[in-house]
Amino acid sequence: MTEIMLPIGIVSGMGLIAGVILSLATIIFHKPVDEKEEALREVLPGINCGACGFSGCDGYAKAMAQGQAGATNCTPGGASTRTALSAILGVEVGEIDRVAAFVRCNGTCEFTNKKMDYAGTSTCYGANQIFGGPQACQFGCMGFGDCQTVCDYDAIEVVDGIAKIDSEKCVGCLKCITVCPKNLIKMLPAENTSIVACSNQEKGGGVRKICEVGCITCNRCVKTCPQKAIKMVNNVAVIDPELCINCGECVEICPQNCIVEMTEKKVVHS
Repeated sequence: MTEIMLPIGIVSGMGLIAGVILSLATIIFHKPVDEKEEALREVLPGINCGACGFSGCDGYAKAMAQGQAGATNCTPGGASTRTALSAILGVEVGEIDRVAAFVRCNGTCEFTNKKMDYAGTSTCYGANQIFGGPQACQFGCMGFGDCQTVCDYDAIEVVDGIAKIDSEKCVGCLKCITVCPKNLIKMLPAENTSIVACSNQEKGGGVRKICEVGCITCNRCVKTCPQKAIKMVNNVAVIDPELCINCGECVEICPQNCIVEMTEKKVVHS
């Protein structure tokens, strides 16, 4: 009997000692709950998109609680979230210009063409692995809708071979930007700015051969802009949203109709 009880006693004693050690460790290393951080975390939407610049909602809440971030970083949460966060932080938040994603391509099926027939996986990522995709323009939207698939807000629709983003539905979560293999999608002010709907970096002659609505580097928009908000970068016109006053002069003068106003629902060709 002694031979049986002795091992049992030893094991029980070891278990008791381990339990005491764990209890003491819990007490010694206990980290008090930061009530402000918890309150901030409860307000955030919890989609962990990273649009705030931190490692998800937990990281953003912690940064705010420690005074390392303000209440305006959460674009998916919108105005109501900013208001709630600012109330917890005890600060005032004024009006913030809303941003939305925009696809920098205007080459619908009507205005561009293909260089080959593609019969592989119906995804932008898959198609891009085969010679940059089936489109003649290696910089353009392929229209398979990877961005539409990941959008949780029904803000993206593929229309006539091009992804279109509804700026009113877009919350700026950045998921579409992450999945686009062509890097065509960019966050821009949702209103009061004009956008160049083209990403083709070839020279004008090369663009004309493959797309009727691509930027041909004619520089007319650069010359006509009263704010000097437009410049050519890698053979594509780029508009600085900080300087643009949305006067519409570049939209009117562009011979390719590749400059559009962000406030427009759809790209319209004349």
